[in-house]
Amino acid sequence: MKKIVVMAVLAAATCLAGEKTVLWKNGEGGIAVYRIPALCTAPNGDLVAVCDARRDNIGDLNAFQPINIVCRRSSDGGKTWTPSEPTWTWPWTDTDKWSGSDPSFIVDAEAKKIFLLYNVWHWKNPDGSDRWGNVYRFHVQESSDNGKTWSKPRDITKDISFPEWPFGKGHNAGGFIFISSGSGIQTKDGTLLHTLVHVGDGNALFGTPDHGKTWKAFGKPVKKGDECKVVELKDGSWMINSRWHGGGRQIHVSKDRGMTWESRYDKTLEDPQCNAQIMRYGEKLLFSNCKSPKRRALLHLRVSKDDGATWNDGLCVEPQGAGYSDMAILPNGDIGVIYEGAGYNTIIFTTVPAASL
Repeated sequence: MKKIVVMAVLAAATCLAGEKTVLWKNGEGGIAVYRIPALCTAPNGDLVAVCDARRDNIGDLNAFQPINIVCRRSSDGGKTWTPSEPTWTWPWTDTDKWSGSDPSFIVDAEAKKIFLLYNVWHWKNPDGSDRWGNVYRFHVQESSDNGKTWSKPRDITKDISFPEWPFGKGHNAGGFIFISSGSGIQTKDGTLLHTLVHVGDGNALFGTPDHGKTWKAFGKPVKKGDECKVVELKDGSWMINSRWHGGGRQIHVSKDRGMTWESRYDKTLEDPQCNAQIMRYGEKLLFSNCKSPKRRALLHLRVSKDDGATWNDGLCVEPQGAGYSDMAILPNGDIGVIYEGAGYNTIIFTTVPAASL
């Protein structure tokens, strides 16, 4: 009995995070469900959080309902937040219906801008017929004032298309392609880099070499991959970490900017096929995901000191149900974590102290 008690105490002690703040709760503001969060630290140190505001139900982008991206900001490290506001309100009329979903950030430290990317669906008729291409489009907005205001959405679908993938075809024709939600990166040479998913097929990289003036595809797609993130390794290689089957994560590494890939499957990164986040933290890599091979629960933050070759057991951020997550480095070095709560009923923010890493 004593051993059981001690083990329980130790397990509780590893769940180390700051105070939890509910940023969005289902039903508030006339929105049925809030899902798919993203988080970044703005160039001035403010925190910026976004998510899907799904008006009618939990259905994804192709579920024929209005979805807008909503935003909140914090200037005090996540203690207080501004009210929720849309970054753009898409039309939803009898004859012209638009939705935007799956937000992600890339912060440009050089240009001092935030880029917000997401997927867009355009419906022409209220009954769902004559859908415009029946495909996801890819749009980007940018903010030069740390997330206070956002530019008009810009369609970059053609710019980032790969000839190897069936862009422009409907989902039923094998053209289910979308941008991963969460956060992309800025590489050492200033390139902004992010990931695309071709459902059932694999991953690819896209980005901008000129601070958002032009967007382009990088290299070639790689097989085996779903929702994923990219990180730059110490030697300049690019590594994709992707959700996949079997209770672990699929890893792809390229040393030539995505032209060729070396792939492996990492069973040590337990995962229930859920979107996660990987990021660089100085000489370390951080990884947030549901540390369970079957259940979307037990959100952990894990650390690697060898560029992802091995990982520690990590710290438990949420011992109960959880879903998609994202991270950002706060100005004081602590880690801000945003994630979907149990049952997809809330979007929660918390912090993990730098000392605990």
